[in-house]
Amino acid sequence: MPDTLNCPGLNAPLTIRRDAAGVAHIDAATEHDAWFGQGFAAAADRLWQMEYDRRRAVGRWSEAAGPAGLPADRMAKRLNLETAAKADLAVMAPEVRAMFEAYAEGVNGWLASGQPLPPEYALTGITPEPWEPWQSLALFKIRHVLMGLWQWKVACAALLARVGPDAWRQLQFLPPVGSATILPPGGAIARLYSDANDEITTCAEHLGFLSEIEAGSNSWVVSGTRTTTGKPVLCNDSHRALDVPNAYWQIHVSCPAFNVAGATFGGFPGFPHFGFNGSVGWNITHTQADYQDLFVEKFEGDGARYLAEDGWQPAERRTHTIHVRGGASETIDTWATRHGPIVHGAPRSGNGIALRYKAALGGRRPFDGLRAMAVAGDIEALFEAQRTWVDPVNNFVAADTKGNIGYMVRGELPIRASKAGRRLPVPGWTGQHEWTGTVPFEQLPRAVNPTEGFFATANQRVIAGDEPYISAYFASPARADRLVELLGGNATLTAEQVAGFQDDQVSRPARSWGAFLAKHGPFDGDAERARAILAGFDGDLQPGRAEPVLYAYFRRAVMRELFAPVVGEETWSWLVTDPNPGLGRIAAGLVAEYVARLDDGIEPPAGRSWNAVLRSALAAAWAQATALAGPDPARWTWGAVHHTGSKHPLSAVFPGARLDPPGIAMGGDGDTLKNAGYTMSGKNDFIIAATSVYRQVVDFARPDDASFIVPGGTSGDPASPHFADQLERWSKCERVPMHRLPEQARAAAVSELRLTP
Repeated sequence: MPDTLNCPGLNAPLTIRRDAAGVAHIDAATEHDAWFGQGFAAAADRLWQMEYDRRRAVGRWSEAAGPAGLPADRMAKRLNLETAAKADLAVMAPEVRAMFEAYAEGVNGWLASGQPLPPEYALTGITPEPWEPWQSLALFKIRHVLMGLWQWKVACAALLARVGPDAWRQLQFLPPVGSATILPPGGAIARLYSDANDEITTCAEHLGFLSEIEAGSNSWVVSGTRTTTGKPVLCNDSHRALDVPNAYWQIHVSCPAFNVAGATFGGFPGFPHFGFNGSVGWNITHTQADYQDLFVEKFEGDGARYLAEDGWQPAERRTHTIHVRGGASETIDTWATRHGPIVHGAPRSGNGIALRYKAALGGRRPFDGLRAMAVAGDIEALFEAQRTWVDPVNNFVAADTKGNIGYMVRGELPIRASKAGRRLPVPGWTGQHEWTGTVPFEQLPRAVNPTEGFFATANQRVIAGDEPYISAYFASPARADRLVELLGGNATLTAEQVAGFQDDQVSRPARSWGAFLAKHGPFDGDAERARAILAGFDGDLQPGRAEPVLYAYFRRAVMRELFAPVVGEETWSWLVTDPNPGLGRIAAGLVAEYVARLDDGIEPPAGRSWNAVLRSALAAAWAQATALAGPDPARWTWGAVHHTGSKHPLSAVFPGARLDPPGIAMGGDGDTLKNAGYTMSGKNDFIIAATSVYRQVVDFARPDDASFIVPGGTSGDPASPHFADQLERWSKCERVPMHRLPEQARAAAVSELRLTP
């Protein structure tokens, strides 16, 4: 007999079945109860993660983490996402607001059920408060606010301030000519815009004070015209930092109106990013779009006023108290101007940087399409449901049972009065750099059923041109170019081949360097020992191979040899430090241009020769590899030094609590489809910092066999058998079944919980 709980607020009895992987299958009689069930199951699996997200969204993390949480809380108070979330909820479409309200009721139903709380509550001494619908929106916002280009623009400005305009002009970190675009599929960049130098130079004089101050995803869909079954295959491999628990949570929700399986965040209703409803499947990657601008503001009067083109205007100033577990409370002031919250600087001292970001403004309706996605019958209806989406701006990829495949950019792209803010903060007092509108929904790039027979996205440039303007930054093109290499021919592919690309560990940059090294040398001593191993390397970064160990050190060393002479050793060391991810993006972008042009006769900057660059880089790589892995390359393996190292947000605060999951060896790196990136600083050698956090495959020839996987498990409780039970299968690119059909969910159930009104 199933366990039974009484839950006031339900319309009818509700069943939650769990399969062998711990995935919850919600079987509800009404839509209200379906979202109630999703909230109930989320609380059961991920309550502490939800607590973490809602607290860091509003600046209350220090109440749990103690003084270690203060930096994050100060920034959260500046962003004021709580106000924005409440404003969004206030204007939400009634049927969608009902989703969020029912979800909150479900979370609170679990809290009232008397189940044991996650262990973190006892560690921190806090008690969960009732869940409120606006907190789901705040949770979503805090998980995306750092995915825009805000940090990258700060990094660009800081680099310009350090090296000056002359050196800045030598630093090319746009996608190289010839790398893949999304539209047309497999197309290449033929033309790149350049920022107006006079605008950048004009702005540079205002950026002196800034001198003091790697993520991505893959998705692809292949048309039935290119598969052996004549049906589409839809795949995704979403990358983020390795959170504990994992960022995404698998869930299946069904009622008479819809039946959807996929993944979302614990604490957020619906399926905003990944799902399959039996008729249409969808996934996203990040476009790297530019929807965040930074405005340098001048203040006077102890920060009471800021300068605009028509004179001094009153600033919005608020005072906040941050309570700290085990420490004294802290009182801080925050400011906002017409452009948005001040996120950097000191208004009392005369300057600050305001963040212009629509998701932080509030009063929008970004999630009005959530329900429409759940019931969409085809790509056309699914795409129309994205009309009100705001943030983040995504590459949205889909396929349906009618045989269609589609791609669109979803989200709001601002139209600007100037190009100056594309890489750098701009003066806020001139009125010359304001947002003048939004790219109309109908003008966002999209395509259905391309003649090429596929779409492939890996955070690369979307279109070769500059209209509509999307971004001045895109990920290094290695993953995108590899996808085009695999998909861009005329071969007919099996569903297993299409899905198997999730396990592809070939690095195109590693392969290019291998071919390049084969044309140089021989050198002497350690440099030649290293060259002999890497010359002709095929770039396959399998965990059992030795070459990837040496290549990883060579990759870091050759970047330094190329660019430290341009920017100076001190600035290069600063560029590859960890704190601002934008710095690493610049460094990766710089080397991508050289990798793309190794066969074109490109010469190193600063008048150096390739022999000098390669000799030094190879010798350094050999010394570092032998220091790490020993003197005998025959005993090296990439998997021995390259593995996951996920950290719970409280593991440093409570080191004896055993909150972290086990590590697991992996191949690949940040340039491979099976993504396993590490930081450039070398501080943690090759511990994986970002990787796939959710994989999904829908073969439309066998849609009932759709599958998914996460690097961990459904539960956030370290004591649960489902805390890390998917980790090993994930490392092998295996997946677990969705069990989306009712009869599948019933047959697969290993437990059953019945909730009654």
